[in-house]
Amino acid sequence: MRFILTFLAVLLLPLQAKAADKLTVLLDWFVNPDHAALVIAQERGMFEKAGLEVELVAPADPSAPPRLVAAGQGDLAITYQPQLHVQVGEGLPLTRIATL
Repeated sequence: MRFILTFLAVLLLPLQAKAADKLTVLLDWFVNPDHAALVIAQERGMFEKAGLEVELVAPADPSAPPRLVAAGQGDLAITYQPQLHVQVGEGLPLTRIATL
């Protein structure tokens, strides 16, 4: 768990460009153990210490987050790798940046 939190903190360091940046993370499903690193980082104030205001959003449709990010309605989406490859193949401008 410590490795995941450290990885997440390192991943978010470049985003410290300005104080209180808002970041909307679209989850792939309702909050569950897969999202533990994100929830713990939020609850322990790690995002705030990095100058980030992070909003975790559970989707109404689990397949929607990558499309919403491509449409500018979110900053990051959690999705499954096969789904990402299909959507990139369909022409969505998405880039994989990390793995939970």
